[in-house]
Amino acid sequence: MESAEAVAKVEEWLRAVHGPDVSAPGGAGLRVNHEKVLRIPEGWSVPYNTIAFLDEGHAEKEIFPPPSVIVREPDGELRQAHPQPGGLSVPVAFPGQEAWREVVDPEYAKAGLGDLGVPPAVVAGWVKVSPDGVQTGEERENPEYKAGPVRRGYPKPENRLETLLSFASVGWLTREQLLIGLLRCEVYVPLDLASGKTERFYFNEERAELRVFSSTRNLPSREHGYWKVDIATLAGYESPPNLVINGGPATFEDVSGAELAETALRFPRRDAHVDVNERCPEADPELEKLAAETAAKMGLPEPVKPPLAAAERARRRGFELTAEECQKTVLGQSWLARLKQPEPPRSRPNDLRANGLAPGYDNEGQIQPRLDTFGKYFDRDRSSSRYGWQRVTGAYVGFALGEALGAAVDRMRLDEIHSTYGPDGVTDLPVAFDLPGRIGPLTQRLLFYTEAVIRSPHREQPENRDAERALGTVARNSLMRWLHTQGAPLDNADGWLVKVPELRVRRTPDDAELNAYHALATISPTARPLSGPDALVAALPAAMTAAGPGSAMSGGVRQAVRDLVSVTHPGEIDVEAATYLTWLFEPALTSEAFSYPVWNISREIFSDQNPHQRGPVWADLKAMVAESVPFFGKHGLPDLRVPELIGDGKGTLSVLGRAFAALSGFENYPEQALLRAVNHSGRSAITGAIAGALLGARTGIPGLPQKWVEQLELRYLVENIATDAFWHFDRHSALHEVDGWAQRYPRW
Repeated sequence: MESAEAVAKVEEWLRAVHGPDVSAPGGAGLRVNHEKVLRIPEGWSVPYNTIAFLDEGHAEKEIFPPPSVIVREPDGELRQAHPQPGGLSVPVAFPGQEAWREVVDPEYAKAGLGDLGVPPAVVAGWVKVSPDGVQTGEERENPEYKAGPVRRGYPKPENRLETLLSFASVGWLTREQLLIGLLRCEVYVPLDLASGKTERFYFNEERAELRVFSSTRNLPSREHGYWKVDIATLAGYESPPNLVINGGPATFEDVSGAELAETALRFPRRDAHVDVNERCPEADPELEKLAAETAAKMGLPEPVKPPLAAAERARRRGFELTAEECQKTVLGQSWLARLKQPEPPRSRPNDLRANGLAPGYDNEGQIQPRLDTFGKYFDRDRSSSRYGWQRVTGAYVGFALGEALGAAVDRMRLDEIHSTYGPDGVTDLPVAFDLPGRIGPLTQRLLFYTEAVIRSPHREQPENRDAERALGTVARNSLMRWLHTQGAPLDNADGWLVKVPELRVRRTPDDAELNAYHALATISPTARPLSGPDALVAALPAAMTAAGPGSAMSGGVRQAVRDLVSVTHPGEIDVEAATYLTWLFEPALTSEAFSYPVWNISREIFSDQNPHQRGPVWADLKAMVAESVPFFGKHGLPDLRVPELIGDGKGTLSVLGRAFAALSGFENYPEQALLRAVNHSGRSAITGAIAGALLGARTGIPGLPQKWVEQLELRYLVENIATDAFWHFDRHSALHEVDGWAQRYPRW
């Protein structure tokens, strides 16, 4: 289509709307602005305005902002351009006619990519509107619609480039649209700070290939400087390089210099060009000045080094230290150096976190300051674990946070929740156990189950079957220590966890429940097995036993979870559901850069070849997943599930299904996912805990709602024991590397 044909179509529409004399002196006085007709990605942009302004220069007669009609190619559809840059165009309206209004996926609508058009795959459907603009109630779905990457659980993009790459990866953008969009983006190229040059590792002269990154967070961990340049500048080089774009976990794209250069000729960049060299926050020279000033104030013999190593560890786990966190790291390292000074005795700061420190716990359960790593890295970074430290700690803190959200409404009906907390139910951390954010009995048992797997003798005797069979007894002993914190008598309670004063707080209001646990732990002849979703608490500690090479039991995590669960919940449904959840935690806790969402891995766990997945319980588990987990890998609107509609909310399978329903499709909306997990009838606390653990495994602690994490009681203790479990089952186990580990976690 040529520009003249596009102009003719717009002039025809103007006559249809404003009458045949639209440009005549007695008409509407409108005319196409021929001088500003432009070729744009969606087709032709044809602006129009008043004749009085265009021909006579009367600024007071101008229509502002200037309207424009887009003539799409190749179909010639007319669309009204959005008045703001980046806004979406909409089909034009004809007077006296009904119309179908587009319903565009909010993920695309909010992305600010309106200059690329409205691709058909982002239109979820249409609603019919009357000639006067009122919706008639008639709707129509778009069979070509595809759910967006954020809803599918792809990593949430942090900038325009990552948004473009993720949209292209799910088929929302054509290759041309991607290329046009790239020309408006900047990339980061690693830069050696000393020489000011890019290493050959990132630029292959033979292939004219340049490796670039979408953000400083995605830079290789060892790099602390970068060249920031817009892609249009690179495309304008005499020999434009071929780009290998790293857009973060699971998002890569190869783009040739030739196709970029050709696209730039047709759609040149209008924004200012970017071409600067910068330092990452951890390499800011001001940090050396801060370290020197702090050392002088504290009387240290020499200042601490800039936090380059800390930043590298964080980046290896998908995070980046902020400028403030770098400053706190310098302060924290300085304080630790001061506390090691032999004379005179040094007191620690009153506000640990303000000084770059966090509470750690020694072998007596007392707080021992440690460096705050902000949930972004393990400060003893020698791991060869199957799991990521950030995922393990995220899962544990997420579990505690989910229970804290659901504790106040646990076992309440949904209508009771609404009558108590309003039509939206729980929207913030509610008061439970006297204050918001208190950890509950589920989290307490999680900690003691984790202590049990660490204290089990099988880790140090991997070939000894008798050592493996001891886990059940170890679990009973750990339950006794938990019961001791709740008031039950116990002689010679050992280990550090039972000595923490804050854990010696009654969080189980039901004496009957405590008595039942006590009878099972002591193998009383009056003991009656328990049943229900609390069995799922053991899944995460059981998964930890398989973290390192050679650390698992001979029967894998299935053996570990069965030994733990059977102490209190030996019923087949409870044991198999906990086994399934443990198998789910294994891929969720991966050390890889990307952890797949629940809607994906929940189905992959099932295998016809697995002899342990047969029988009616496993058929019920498959049915539960089908009912509670949508599938996003197809065209059409995804059927997001409502937790309240999955079972009764009380049984083990129902609780597991409601946790999946709450989370699936909401992995990138953590606050919403957690609230969905607790606002339903039944067992809100355990549902929230399971959803929180799966969510935290994907996001790490920094990805959980920070306003709630800040209020979570014993957040650092939870992180501490999760770290201990991670380290204990790593190839470089603390069992062999830390003096006093046997005192911290004595046998049995």
